[in-house]
Amino acid sequence: MKNYIKNSMDNISQALSLFLGINVLVLGAYVIVTGKSANELVNWSVSILGMSFVITLLLLMFGSIFCIFKLKNSYFKTNKFWFETGIQFANSISTLALTFTLLGISLGIGELAISKLDISSINETIGKLTNKFSMAFLTSVIGLPLSSLLRSILIIIFEYKNIKKESFINENNLISRSI
Repeated sequence: MKNYIKNSMDNISQALSLFLGINVLVLGAYVIVTGKSANELVNWSVSILGMSFVITLLLLMFGSIFCIFKLKNSYFKTNKFWFETGIQFANSISTLALTFTLLGISLGIGELAISKLDISSINETIGKLTNKFSMAFLTSVIGLPLSSLLRSILIIIFEYKNIKKESFINENNLISRSI
């Protein structure tokens, strides 16, 4: 039991370190490329994408990274569990991105439906509409590639561990039993 808790804490700390490191690198790259402060990126993310999208995305991303470490450090018996759990986290990122895309489009169309369209208000209406559409498409632009990257990492590690398992079985003349 002590080893299990120690391994779990090690995996949590490794996942948290990688997760925070990625966030620091993204913020650092933004500061270097744009010359703006990291605070501006955070404010922009929250104002365009929304706090609920940003927090949910970060939680799902952390969950996927945690599963990657658990899969990497797991025994043969638990490989499939951590692989499937990680895939579910990564797929949830895609679902989140597409849901917010549809939400942004719906909000944009709703804004258009309730707006008074005349010469004096057309610029304001188009501004509100493009703001909603911006959120809609940026959630997909961020979420879908991130989800794909995390799924790819999980699949590569899972298949690598399966190759190692098959090699171990063949080298030791063990019979693999399927359940």
